[in-house]
Amino acid sequence: MTYFTSRWVTEAFERYRKRRPQDTIMGKQVIFSDNHYLAALLHIYTGTFTLERIAELAGLGLEELRFQRSQVDFMSLVDYLRTRFSEWFREHLLMRDFALGEYGRLALEYLHLEEQVQSQIKIPLLNQLKNLCYELEDKLAGGKLLAPYDESLFRRLLLFFLSSEALRPTLSSRLVNQAKEAGERAYPGEFSRLELPEKTGFSEGLFKHLKETFEERL
Repeated sequence: MTYFTSRWVTEAFERYRKRRPQDTIMGKQVIFSDNHYLAALLHIYTGTFTLERIAELAGLGLEELRFQRSQVDFMSLVDYLRTRFSEWFREHLLMRDFALGEYGRLALEYLHLEEQVQSQIKIPLLNQLKNLCYELEDKLAGGKLLAPYDESLFRRLLLFFLSSEALRPTLSSRLVNQAKEAGERAYPGEFSRLELPEKTGFSEGLFKHLKETFEERL
């Protein structure tokens, strides 16, 4: 089974391993070992994984990880990487179409991310969906539809948020349902069906996948 979010972790880790001596992060000289950098990357999963599991995946002792989390430089790296990941997730969601079942998988992976990361992904995307929804409602009042590019964005965002809300309802459901109603009027049948993944055992499967991935690299 493939995991969308682990792709970013793996690619970011490989880029770090191949860094040049003169490379910097946030304008500073690189001071972290590969294990410490991987631990910082894996903080996108804080909440789903305990610190013990993050330490295990990164090949660090638990006390070492706890010590690093008390250090400004390490936590600044964590925050920086969370932001970079959130940007990557948003970009990939907006720039390509996924199969219906893939939107369900994306939503489930999103729900296993750290809460701050979820917010960094959700707030800009939900605002974009809101604006597209209002634009579509205005277009429908005049007997028109969205331009093709905006239609693609609307579809991608709505399928993602419908899947997310179906898996774990939030206060955003009202806006998402409003967008669905407009979408159904404009594109009948397009949003009437979802393909949702099984939630049971997902976090354990993700952990095993990451364990196998990074045991080969550390």
